[in-house]
Amino acid sequence: MEQKKSIVTNVQSNGTWEGQYGLMYKFEVSFQNGDIGEYLSKSEDQNKFIVGNDTDYQFKDGQFPRVKPISNFQPKASYTNKGDDVQKYIIKQSSLKCAVDIHIANGDTATSSVLNTAEELTAWVMGKSLPF
Repeated sequence: MEQKKSIVTNVQSNGTWEGQYGLMYKFEVSFQNGDIGEYLSKSEDQNKFIVGNDTDYQFKDGQFPRVKPISNFQPKASYTNKGDDVQKYIIKQSSLKCAVDIHIANGDTATSSVLNTAEELTAWVMGKSLPF
């Protein structure tokens, strides 16, 4: 499929088709550059090709031309970059779990002992020198 960009000039509903992924709605999509192709959507009210919008799409020419939208979705930075605080909490949680397991195995379940071990494990993971 060839990647293209053009303004959508017409979108016409063109029936349905029962495929391996269930009922699909067919649309004939026309572009300002002269491309015309069929688009299959799971939604009866497709929103990928809107008349007047400049749209990135894939075009497959041939006896039955097809068009497919190209997603330009960019996740927000807050979803992709976890802050240092989040990473520290993950390390602390993991260290606490290991400390609990160590102390249960040794029969010492005093909270202060468990927390001291967890802090030592966290410091080691964070690259800090330990007193021993």
